[in-house]
Amino acid sequence: MIRNDIGINAGIIWQLLNRKGALPVSSIKAHTRFSSENIFYALGWLLREDKIVFFEKDDIEYVKLKVIENFSEIYF
Repeated sequence: MIRNDIGINAGIIWQLLNRKGALPVSSIKAHTRFSSENIFYALGWLLREDKIVFFEKDDIEYVKLKVIENFSEIYF
């Protein structure tokens, strides 16, 4: 897998989380049909960019977009 593909997959997962909210990692796989390896590459990308956080609920690992405080950039 090339780096560009990882970035594209990260964008797809970011959009999914933005639409759906927090999801178990297994649900990300069901929604995207990416391999586990590609999901974890993309999640690593998003984590490195400080875009996501992980949390556990009822022994299930979830991922959600990180809330950005005092966000001043506006994109049109």
